[in-house]
Amino acid sequence: MSKKIILGLFGLVVVGSAAAMGTRAYFSEKGEVKGNVFETGTLALKLDGSESVTAVWKIETGKPGDEVSGTVNVKNAGTVEADHIEITTLNAVTEATSGSGTEAKIPLDTVLEITTLTYDGASVLGQVEDKNGNNIKDLDDLEKVELDNLALMDTGVDHPLAMTISFNPVLTIGEHQGDSATTTLTVTLNQVASQ
Repeated sequence: MSKKIILGLFGLVVVGSAAAMGTRAYFSEKGEVKGNVFETGTLALKLDGSESVTAVWKIETGKPGDEVSGTVNVKNAGTVEADHIEITTLNAVTEATSGSGTEAKIPLDTVLEITTLTYDGASVLGQVEDKNGNNIKDLDDLEKVELDNLALMDTGVDHPLAMTISFNPVLTIGEHQGDSATTTLTVTLNQVASQ
């Protein structure tokens, strides 16, 4: 055989041996990490244990000087801690269809004076400004502001929101007979601090 052929065969044997050595089998085993679940917690606003409440503050067949007090307990019944609540107000005033209430010069919500407004036992009436200039803080003024940054960081604890409303006898002058005002407070539970 020629020297070139012998060297070529020897080269093939060396390359084949190297390839065989590189394919040796070592033990191996696989495992799995199962059941990775990602769930979110909840904010669950409860007002007196429900999602909404009706007629906490109500004056029926009222007259000037009448007063009503009421409290609603605000709670986060969820699993995620919140930061605060915000409260907005919407009033719907209906004028009487007959009698002296049909000619009211000022809406009824401007003579329904808020004499106390507390959250967690502390007054928040300072957040309400006399926006209509009648020298009292009334339901009309409450509608024009947002009560903000009322702390509610825990879960499962009631935080009382209390208010007293008085039918102001000085501003009424008999023109609100048969009128009505319906007020809706909207409470929003927020997880992050106000900006």
